[in-house]
Amino acid sequence: MVGPEHLEGDLVPHHRVPRAVYGAEASLSELRDHVVPIDARSDEVEHRRRSWHALTRTPSPDQDHRLTREDDNTTLSQDTVERARQATGPRAALVVHHGEAVKSVPIADGGSLVVGRAAPADVVVEDPSLSRRHARFTRIPAGLKVEDLGSTNGTHLGGARIDVATLAPGEAVSLGSVTVSFSLASASAPLVSGTESYERFVHHVEDERVRARTFGRSLALVFVRALGGEHAHVSHWVPRCRGTLRPVDRVTLWGETAALVLLPETDVSRARTVASALVEGRRLGEPTLVAGVALHAGATETLIDRARGLARQARVERRVVIDGDAEAGSVTGAPVWASPKMHALHALIERVAASQIPVLIQGETGSGKEVVARAIHGSSPRAKGPLRSVNCGAMPLTLLQATLFGHEKGAFTGADRAVPGLFEQASGGTLFLDEVGELGAPAQAALLRALETQRVVRVGGTEEIVVDVRILAATHRDLEQMVREGAFRQDLLFRLETMRLSVPPLRERPEDLQALTTRFLEEASRAADGRARRLDPAAWSLLTTHSWPGNVRELRNVIERAVVVSQGDVITPDDLPERLTAIRSGPSAIAPGAHPTPGESDADFKERVRAYETKLILDALARTGGNQTQAAKLLRMPLRTMVHKIKSYGIKKSYE
Repeated sequence: MVGPEHLEGDLVPHHRVPRAVYGAEASLSELRDHVVPIDARSDEVEHRRRSWHALTRTPSPDQDHRLTREDDNTTLSQDTVERARQATGPRAALVVHHGEAVKSVPIADGGSLVVGRAAPADVVVEDPSLSRRHARFTRIPAGLKVEDLGSTNGTHLGGARIDVATLAPGEAVSLGSVTVSFSLASASAPLVSGTESYERFVHHVEDERVRARTFGRSLALVFVRALGGEHAHVSHWVPRCRGTLRPVDRVTLWGETAALVLLPETDVSRARTVASALVEGRRLGEPTLVAGVALHAGATETLIDRARGLARQARVERRVVIDGDAEAGSVTGAPVWASPKMHALHALIERVAASQIPVLIQGETGSGKEVVARAIHGSSPRAKGPLRSVNCGAMPLTLLQATLFGHEKGAFTGADRAVPGLFEQASGGTLFLDEVGELGAPAQAALLRALETQRVVRVGGTEEIVVDVRILAATHRDLEQMVREGAFRQDLLFRLETMRLSVPPLRERPEDLQALTTRFLEEASRAADGRARRLDPAAWSLLTTHSWPGNVRELRNVIERAVVVSQGDVITPDDLPERLTAIRSGPSAIAPGAHPTPGESDADFKERVRAYETKLILDALARTGGNQTQAAKLLRMPLRTMVHKIKSYGIKKSYE
């Protein structure tokens, strides 16, 4: 039954889910039945009811472990609920992501919660990928301690399986197909009026993502940050920003000097207008603000990370940076060319840049494919032209086509004006297609036609528009294997890979580690408070012995986290994630500033990397019964890379 609280005048046609859903931190007494699509099939109705319906059940008298049902897939122990009701003031919370649902579970200082598939776990998520008692989370002064309890599918942090680790706010672990993140939430009113807790905000983002995927709508996320000064605190400027937004827009705080803004049903044009108003409507006593705007980009965490990354690029002279229109070199500055492999890649880039041919950039996730694309554009005759980029795997087909090719007024609900697509916007310059391997068959066909004809037709239009665009594409997938499996068009692959460049993973170019660390340390320190920071020798040693499965992106995140949690100007091992200390082995590496014999230092490092990679590959092969394809998927490593390492390390003889 639809109650008065649902009649907000903010419902998408044919979809009876109110946009103002209840926040994840709402008490059990505040939760109500979420309505479902009235025109859905009965099985769809039941699925959505199971995902979002909130209720309580009375436990049977013989149950010693009292349970409260949060939804049909998530159950909390009654003790957990009572502690949540009694908690006041700022508190920590586990944010449990399961399918489309998000649940927030408060955890008291010194408290401990077990997440698993069945009682006696404190938080029960009925998912077959979980063990009965999968992992324990304990609130400690340093953050949130997570311990795997001997689960079958393991607990993973940053792609690596862990036994014990400490999470900082914002970090997450995977328990099977369930993700649990650590957030510092507030049980009371937010610090600044007009804002909401991070859990409630994430809940709204998830809801809008469902809406965008289902109906081909758009959404944008804006990360706004103050550049510093005595008035940088959010209390000085967020209320003014909140006043410029629609009631449907959502705001949450990100630390003391930044905020996140959710803009539902917002295209790139409106997002640019709103972001400009946020940062340029400065009043007396407010700091200088800059913003990064990410468009619909897959998972919520990806969307937030993208918005933060774009905001890092913004400067006083360019205060708004929008997904797809950042200029060359602005993502992380000029690429680092310290290692021989990157020197060789740089030489190829210089030669390729002078031509007009399409380039396919291959590399692991986080290795710097976009940086290479921007370097090609910046060194090309088109450098003075626009550079536009899009993540091909982040959007449904209808939204992707409108993004690439544009749309006419009235082409779909909400299209109140004609908007040129990225092909038109990039005409005379370069279009970067990131994660092109994620495209579905219809999108591949549409893209192939545009590449062959250099003409596009806007969604809802009939006129062909001539464009002059150079295409750069990137993927972490093995496209040849996808062609053999029928998942990728061979003719499109031929069009994209006139020239192929491979970006080596960070573990294969240790010479770049110090230069990248220095850059990220300077950037993170400047963004935090301007104080210079340095690594002590023990912390540097841990960086050099880590295999960096997340590549350059993981390194940046580790450094940014260390700057935030460090108590002084020197970063120590205590400021680094525990996953770095867990793999430390062999003699310590030489700290920056020392002068070892280069040959000895390189050999020592490479031998440790080789030993660690050999162990990882052997473990993966053992777990998959020697199946190399499955082992590569388990390690999130391209199959060709793993096969090469098996041969070069002599692993084949060891496991056969």
